Amino acid sequence: MSTLRRSSSSYGGFADGVIIRGMPLLTLYPGNVYWVDSNGGGGSRGTFTHPVATLLEAHDLCTTDNGDIIVIKPGHAETITATVDFSKSGFAIIGTGFGFNRPTFTNGITAAGDDAFDFAGDDIVVYNIKWKEAAPAGSAVVVFNVSGDNFHIENCYIQMGGKTTHFLTHDTTGKTHLEVINNTVVGTAAGPDAGVKIEKHHNYARIEGNIWQFGQSAGIDTGVVVFVSGIGGGSVIQNEICLGTSSGTTGRYLVQTVAQIDSLIQNCSFCGDDATIALGASTASGFGFIMNMATEPGKGVPAVVDVTGVYPINTTPAV
Repeated sequence: MSTLRRSSSSYGGFADGVIIRGMPLLTLYPGNVYWVDSNGGGGSRGTFTHPVATLLEAHDLCTTDNGDIIVIKPGHAETITATVDFSKSGFAIIGTGFGFNRPTFTNGITAAGDDAFDFAGDDIVVYNIKWKEAAPAGSAVVVFNVSGDNFHIENCYIQMGGKTTHFLTHDTTGKTHLEVINNTVVGTAAGPDAGVKIEKHHNYARIEGNIWQFGQSAGIDTGVVVFVSGIGGGSVIQNEICLGTSSGTTGRYLVQTVAQIDSLIQNCSFCGDDATIALGASTASGFGFIMNMATEPGKGVPAVVDVTGVYPINTTPAV
């Protein structure tokens, strides 16, 4: 089978390669590189000049735990009409291009309640792709459903509309190291339920540097980050920006059914309808809180938020 190895990539704005978590993924990397381009090229062999047409075709070319990389060319477009199942471990999906030119996947699923992408394997990276609602909207509830260890998603742009109610869920107990880094998630219509929903016991989640914008969707129904069941620990949430998250008594940022152990949320900023509920964690959450800020539209004085309420910026909350 013909494959292409590249020592670096200058295609689509990555002149120095792509570095994720300190690893240069397109520079001296041991796995095979498979290219995807809906605009064609012929042959469907997965090479740069003969790319496959869909992301699933490229996944099927990968070898589990070989460190293979799927590179999607700028302008690639797919409409997802049924759940795409990724069963393999140890691969990366890298979108090239920027802004509207990055690879775009559109929600065209008609079966209500389905996921768009199911990742069953471990050690997977997703980088720089766009997900958007169709017109009329498809029925996918979850964009990314994850089951394994060490899932890392970074620099993606996600539109959540009336049907896409979850950006990412993790549905398997006893897993570790879910990482959601530097993504932009925008609610485009009423309906979003949760941004990241960790449904089972999970350790060492890292959620950092994301921008959450739900003003256009009249808030978010449950919470931006939700821990549903199972007492996990060692999670870090930091440097988050949340806009339009609060709507009445709902739409909080951090929601937990079960307390988490030895976890931390720090340096996060919130602007919503009600600053007093923006963070939304209880005193029994197990999270520690450092310098989280909340304000409301049109109010210029920020407040420092801890688990018991809202404090003026120059006041130290009671311990």
